[in-house]
Amino acid sequence: MRNKESFHMPLIGSLWPVLLLLGLSGCFPGYVRLTLLSDANTNDGRPLRVLVRSVSEEQQRTESHASVSALVVSPDATVLRSVIIDPGTNRTRILWIKHDKEKSLGLYFLYTTPAASWKMLVPPPLPWRMLIPLGRAGVRPGEVRECRRLL
Repeated sequence: MRNKESFHMPLIGSLWPVLLLLGLSGCFPGYVRLTLLSDANTNDGRPLRVLVRSVSEEQQRTESHASVSALVVSPDATVLRSVIIDPGTNRTRILWIKHDKEKSLGLYFLYTTPAASWKMLVPPPLPWRMLIPLGRAGVRPGEVRECRRLL
């Protein structure tokens, strides 16, 4: 008679290639992989707060920089992740965001002196992964890349 450990080992052993392939491709079902790229000039070299939220299109369009900034201190149920990007040390930051596939993802970049591109809305169906270059005063929208296929 087999013990429990030896019974499950062949199953785990057969799944590792699939998990490795998904990990290398940046794709895990139910998650979005966000890669944030900063440089020494991002936010004039100062730390940059980033909020990831589950929001509606109407909500994202009407929100002001001040109202979103208030969520840093008192986050509500829509805040999925809050991180600080330090452009002086870590130039690449990868976030795995678990999401509701029916809702839009709101990305907010709380620059000290924000430009027009301080927030982004990603409507469903959400991509598997996104590459988001961050500039001096906002996201560089022409350089944002997304992958909506598995491979």
